[in-house]
Amino acid sequence: MAHRTLFYRLTSALLASALALTLTGCGGGSSSASGSDAGVPAAQVASEAAGEFILPYSSADGFNPYLSQSNVTLQNSRLLFTSLVDLDNDFNLIYRDAAAVSVSGTAVTITVTGSFADGSAVTGADVAACLNAAKSSAVLGSRLANVQSVRAAGDTVTVTLSAPDSLFAYLLDIPVLKAAEVASQTPSSSGRYSVSSDEKGPCLVANDSFQDKTILPKIRLTELTGYDAMVSSLNIGAISLFSSEQESDLAGSIVCHTAYFNLNNLVFLGIEALPANSVLAQPALRQALSKAVSRRAIADKAYYSRAYVATGVVNPRFPGESAAATLAEESDTDGAKALIESLGYKMDEASGYYQDAAGKRLSFSLLCYSGSSFKRYAAQLVADELKKAGIEITLDEDGDFSSYRSKIASGAAPLYIGEVKLYNNMDLGVFFVVGGDAHTGITVSEPLLTAYNAFKADQNGLAAFETAFAAEMPFVPLVYKNGVATYSKSFAGLSPTVSDIFYQFENLTADFGTKKE
Repeated sequence: MAHRTLFYRLTSALLASALALTLTGCGGGSSSASGSDAGVPAAQVASEAAGEFILPYSSADGFNPYLSQSNVTLQNSRLLFTSLVDLDNDFNLIYRDAAAVSVSGTAVTITVTGSFADGSAVTGADVAACLNAAKSSAVLGSRLANVQSVRAAGDTVTVTLSAPDSLFAYLLDIPVLKAAEVASQTPSSSGRYSVSSDEKGPCLVANDSFQDKTILPKIRLTELTGYDAMVSSLNIGAISLFSSEQESDLAGSIVCHTAYFNLNNLVFLGIEALPANSVLAQPALRQALSKAVSRRAIADKAYYSRAYVATGVVNPRFPGESAAATLAEESDTDGAKALIESLGYKMDEASGYYQDAAGKRLSFSLLCYSGSSFKRYAAQLVADELKKAGIEITLDEDGDFSSYRSKIASGAAPLYIGEVKLYNNMDLGVFFVVGGDAHTGITVSEPLLTAYNAFKADQNGLAAFETAFAAEMPFVPLVYKNGVATYSKSFAGLSPTVSDIFYQFENLTADFGTKKE
């Protein structure tokens, strides 16, 4: 089963793909910058100054999210198409064109509802075609790797999975297109806007059937070619909103509104517990590492409150997780020391570190990718608190991402700060399945794997899984990250979620001349 890759890489290409949609009117850049310098026509800058709402797009990519490799196209699609489900900012499931989703073992039944902008009904055949298109797409395909087959009958779609997944519905925040148009560059709309054009060029126009979910009759589209052009446009006020999952973009803005939203990106302390006779192969020592760390300090200090504490391995915003939580927000240094001493280590009062019977100090190196100042600060906080618990830590800061990854893959990083973007069905196979990107050095006992599989088959098994995880602590969950949307102060009330940057778009208020009457 395919899994998300680790999200350590902070290159311009990844930043560009993570950019979301843009509004207008958020200035603050250099007054010497010109529209042509930013890759934005002067006429467009003038129209933006007049209060037009403008989004970037790629004419080469078109508007079909199933044919594109761009996250910008996918995020634009949230204005053009409805989805089967949405997730709100607390990861609650909101049914849209899926009236119901039921799961029994490996069988999933989706009951279909909804209509397209032209008034035609969404059918089971449409949804089945979308699921198959999503499974084959570059952007969405890996999340549906567990799908074995899809069959439609009337307004019902039956999906057969390779393995049970009681949370499969959480993967269905995918766009709804007509079956005959899943390979079209410009499919018919099922959402708030349709693709159009006027004397100024391409635009999106509001669909009459979605009047209660739009505030602007028209949205201008502009061709922007890459991250640098986006940044330049933002700096001169031609573009005034973008959304990012990247840590470098989490700073607030004094000239724009910022809206933070919950991601499913887990930052963790990786532990390489192989070979089996290594010190880190002892669950009590891994539990001591967990107790020694203040997750609250990492969230508040390393991430400047742009992350939230992992009180278990499952996202704390996930329904039911608060009752199943096993991990403390603050450090418990005394508890960590008690666990270390239970393994026979003695404190060397002269050095302040524990050592074994042979006088060998309890000592590890801690690797972090120094290209991220957030992770570098998190590593320093972890090192300081482990030292308070009597564990000697040597920081290994590596600014070369390839080298950083190689050290982990080769087993040369006994401890490391890692990050993985999980799917919204809380698939942790990336850690537990051989070949998963974060599986290096992890040993998973049969009881823990059984508890995980039971949770995947029935979400009521969440508490038992968290208990089994805490007993072994194969890695140490630290925090889950936020994303950020920065947008013009001409607007208020943006409520982005992990599913939709324009979630509850109808609640956005605007104060310029293009508002609807």
